[in-house]
Amino acid sequence: MNNITVLFPGGFKPITGAHLALAQRYAESPIVNQVILLIGPTDRFGITRKQTIAMFNLLNNNPNIQIQSTLFDSPITAAYEYLFALPEDDTGQYAMAASTKGNDYVRVKTFVANVDKYINIGDKSGRRIPIGVNATEISMNVDPLTYDNGDPISATIVRQSIQDNDFDTFRSSYPQFEDALVKNAWQICKGVQEALFSKNWWINNLQEEVDEVFAATMNNAETANHKKKINKLNKFLDRKQDASFVYDFDQFPKTVMGVPLMEGGAAGHMAHPWDDHGLTFNDMKEIVSRALEGRLDIEQAVTEKTDGQNIFVTWKNNEIGFARGSGTITNPMTTSEIIADFQRKQQKAIAEKGAEAGANYQPVVDAYQACAEDLTQAFNAIPENTLTQIFKNGRVFANMEIIYPATKNVIAYDKAHLQFHNLVEYDETGKVVETDLTGGATMQKIIEDANAHMQKTFSFIPPQRIKLGQVYDFEDQQAAFFSEIAQLQTKFNLKETDVISEYHKSWWRDVIKSKAQQLGYDITDELVDTLMYRWSFNDKSTNISILKKQIVNPEFLAWVDEFDKKDFKQFKKQNLEPFESIFLRLGVLVLQNATNFLAANPDQTVQEIKTELAQLIKDLQVKGDAATIQKLEHELRRIQKLGGFDAIVPTEGVVFTFQGNTYKMTGAFAPVNQLLGVLKYTR
Repeated sequence: MNNITVLFPGGFKPITGAHLALAQRYAESPIVNQVILLIGPTDRFGITRKQTIAMFNLLNNNPNIQIQSTLFDSPITAAYEYLFALPEDDTGQYAMAASTKGNDYVRVKTFVANVDKYINIGDKSGRRIPIGVNATEISMNVDPLTYDNGDPISATIVRQSIQDNDFDTFRSSYPQFEDALVKNAWQICKGVQEALFSKNWWINNLQEEVDEVFAATMNNAETANHKKKINKLNKFLDRKQDASFVYDFDQFPKTVMGVPLMEGGAAGHMAHPWDDHGLTFNDMKEIVSRALEGRLDIEQAVTEKTDGQNIFVTWKNNEIGFARGSGTITNPMTTSEIIADFQRKQQKAIAEKGAEAGANYQPVVDAYQACAEDLTQAFNAIPENTLTQIFKNGRVFANMEIIYPATKNVIAYDKAHLQFHNLVEYDETGKVVETDLTGGATMQKIIEDANAHMQKTFSFIPPQRIKLGQVYDFEDQQAAFFSEIAQLQTKFNLKETDVISEYHKSWWRDVIKSKAQQLGYDITDELVDTLMYRWSFNDKSTNISILKKQIVNPEFLAWVDEFDKKDFKQFKKQNLEPFESIFLRLGVLVLQNATNFLAANPDQTVQEIKTELAQLIKDLQVKGDAATIQKLEHELRRIQKLGGFDAIVPTEGVVFTFQGNTYKMTGAFAPVNQLLGVLKYTR
């Protein structure tokens, strides 16, 4: 008897340290494969299922323990309905969770007999549990967790502590957890926070390229101009809260908030759908519908987002030019300059980290040197007037990807390619004017027509077109996603035509007003909005020193000061998490139903990723560094939420067009990359 799935149904409003301790004991059993907590829908004294799930995600660090929503409040009904819903060919072993110390052990004694009855006879409606299901009995002979007075820890006492604002009792209900986690759980129950999720890896872990990516930091004049634009836009948005908003670039010129939707190096950051606060709730539903039906290619072909190194190339003053950061858009580097730049970075690595670091960096130097040389040779085969017409003497850049097997990050490729994405035009100050999404295919064809597509190291290829399929349970999946989107929409009484920014604004206003009320501060709406724009949209047009002078409550002032330095970033993650969760899970489904990836052997690529992950996990656990283990467990939980290692596919993601804008959809790549691209260097 092994590989048993333990069903642990209950109210869990909220989940307690005792619940989690019992689940952990089951999960530690060598005969148990996983423990599934089943949580019903009904609120209990203000504690919701959503809050409990957020607490579970915060406190649980065992990937073999999961929590799932059920439609049934009765625990025993929830367990049986779980089994009734299994596929007809299911052959799993299942047990009901209970401690031998409580009355609920009675349900374990009847569970096996009832399951056998439902398999052979069925229920009153004639439904039957799959014949391959094997119900068994397991119990944990363990004393329940208790308070200091000997009473068992219970959800009833926890709820009362929340109502009484009694943190000490609440704290004692989670004795196995650190203070910081329990305080975070307290905030979730009090309605201050929602769930946690990790920072976008591509922003945090570009490491050496961070300075280049953010080279466009505004000077004083640009800052003043930016403030003026943002103030005008904010006032307009406030007047249009009940109307659909279309951004008019003539009325509101582009500023930092209007980042072009591109990727890497000089290009910046390509947006996920949840990054775009200008989408409406209806837009979100339309993206979901297109994705599940395999129709993301309605406007443009869906292409693969390959896992290589980004570079921009142009033709200026009758010679090739390269850009790696926004600072080199207006003054492109020559072939010799870009090669020298990477050699300088290699020497810096040697000076700071030793000869081994320099050797590890050598493939990067080789990749960019070979890229520069092959691009130079290819451009030399194209008539100068053609290059001038395309690149407008350095105003237009080709956005490219260097795919070089020796510089593998996560996805392994067996051949070296230079892949064109698009063409991007800039003005004389380096600001984006226009992006030609078909420019990548155009450039590749021009080079191929010149018979220059096969060079010494690289072959030139266009964007890799991806074939999409419809998700097999399309209607059920769509209904589930639509329900999640509707819950977000109705949380603040928003309409389907409202833009997502209205949700974020309402969410932040709630956080700020709740804190002010807690501290007895009668805050003005104007100050609420100033703080809201600062923390939600990074609008710092009001200097923090001036802002703090407007606050007359000392306790609230202290909170703002501390919150602005650190805490607001964590709250911002929580604010975005529901939207991120929807589109990452959607991405998993899309990528699992997609084909024609660039990886030569997709199945082998996936297996190599899983093998490398397994070895990394083993190495980090042996090392035993507490901070690293915490990061490891965090990313493993993210992977688990997306479907476990089965969610891994041989690609970084896909790029698609919606309403003329370009977005990416990635699925499980982000946490996998966080592990393989970052944590592996801590071994």
